[in-house]
Amino acid sequence: MDLFAQGRFHLFSAAVLAVALVFGGAAPEASAAGAASTTAPKNWVTPVPAMEIITAFDPPDKPWLKGHRGIDVLAEEGEPLRAPTAGEVRFAGTVAGTATLSVLTDSGHVLSFQPATTSLKKGETFSAGERIGTVGAGGHCERSSLHIGAWPADSDKRYIDPGELFGQEQSLLLPLSRKPAEEPKGGGGGSATSGAGAWGGHSNGRIPASAMCQLKSAPGQMLRCDAQAAFDRMSQAFEARFGSPISVTDAYRDYATQVILKKRKGRMAATPGTSNHGWALAVDLGSGINSFGTAQHQWMRANGPKFGWIHPGWARQSGSLPEAWHWEFRR
Repeated sequence: MDLFAQGRFHLFSAAVLAVALVFGGAAPEASAAGAASTTAPKNWVTPVPAMEIITAFDPPDKPWLKGHRGIDVLAEEGEPLRAPTAGEVRFAGTVAGTATLSVLTDSGHVLSFQPATTSLKKGETFSAGERIGTVGAGGHCERSSLHIGAWPADSDKRYIDPGELFGQEQSLLLPLSRKPAEEPKGGGGGSATSGAGAWGGHSNGRIPASAMCQLKSAPGQMLRCDAQAAFDRMSQAFEARFGSPISVTDAYRDYATQVILKKRKGRMAATPGTSNHGWALAVDLGSGINSFGTAQHQWMRANGPKFGWIHPGWARQSGSLPEAWHWEFRR
């Protein structure tokens, strides 16, 4: 959480000025919508997998008023923090008693993460998807979480909605009462049947990087190479229609990540070693595809199968585990 996130300070106190100096900008100026730069991306890697927003962006009209100048996402203490895109460390330390990591992206945006610790030093560079730190202890939410703030580096800390950088909207979770006793299985079948399953003699979540390829349209995300090539072609077609590539909030999940998600989501997550993402043949998508009934979701339903990407029956709106965002490669 940035110092202003809870609106604790109604005047420009010394603490507020200290924060501005730490991050290299003037004291924050509020913007009614925190208008994003026209060059703001919408397909970055989420800092934590299966990112779930629990507190939305809600900036105040004036800098001294209460407001929420970022988003809060569910995260467990000790969980790896991954780089949304390429960039460098801007600040690593403590602000008002909270462990803080601030980075400058190659696109010219500043991102701050709290609570978060890192072994990286100021000026050290990193690539998209690379581990840059660890979710720390504390925070201002009742649930364990990570606060993310964002603003264009060339502004006077005019906050923008970080969720938009990941093509992410708040997702509706399936009520636990409707959660099936077992996770859907992979395998072949009709166009509505799950496409994920074993291949190449590899184990779920333990596929070597040499057997996968990185998505060109979503750097930092890995899939089996034929699935990657097909997805990038599909994303290019999507961009021609909607103006930006498809946001991938998650693709391949290794075993360690599956363990983290099980701890964080409990019954809502697959048993480690059984996730369809562990085969590098499944993706979770943003960009509006993650909401039933949108033009983007309808486009994906109509065009995804042309590229080998299907919406398995269990994930459809009438399925046993509705997930508008979950798609699998079946070829």
